[in-house]
Amino acid sequence: MAVEIILDSKQRQTYCLTLINQTKIDGSKTLVLKNTDKSPTVRQQRLWFLWCSEIAVSGLGQDDDKNSVHIRAKWQFVRPILRRDSDMFRQIYDGFMDTVKHLPDRAEKCQEFARDWISTKKLNRLQKAESLRELQLF
Repeated sequence: MAVEIILDSKQRQTYCLTLINQTKIDGSKTLVLKNTDKSPTVRQQRLWFLWCSEIAVSGLGQDDDKNSVHIRAKWQFVRPILRRDSDMFRQIYDGFMDTVKHLPDRAEKCQEFARDWISTKKLNRLQKAESLRELQLF
C-alpha cells in the first residue's frame, strides 16, 4: 500500500512520525521525501480527482467509484475541449466514431476510448480550468 502525505500541518507531521514508528525495521518499506509539486496544473489535477471521488460517494450520476466517474467526466468535459483545440485528436476521434457508430457495443467502445485516448494530462492550464468549471457545474 502506497501512502502519499503532503506535510502541511503539525497534525500530518505527527501522523507521519507515528506511521514510521509503527513500521517494522526489516527493509520491506521505502520512505521517500520529495518536494511537493505545487504547479497550477498539479493542483488542478488533484482537485479534479477530489471532485471525482466526491461525485462517486454522493451518488450523483451513474457511477459509484472514482475511476468510473473520471472516465465519464473525461468523455463529457475533456473530449469537447480536445476536439475543439487539437486537430490531431479531432481526426482520431472522428475516425473512431465513424468506426463504432453502428456497433452494438458502441457504449463500451466509447468508454475504452475515453480511458485510453482522452487524458486530462494533455490539457494546458487554461483548458484544465475550463474542464474543472464544467465538472463543478455538473
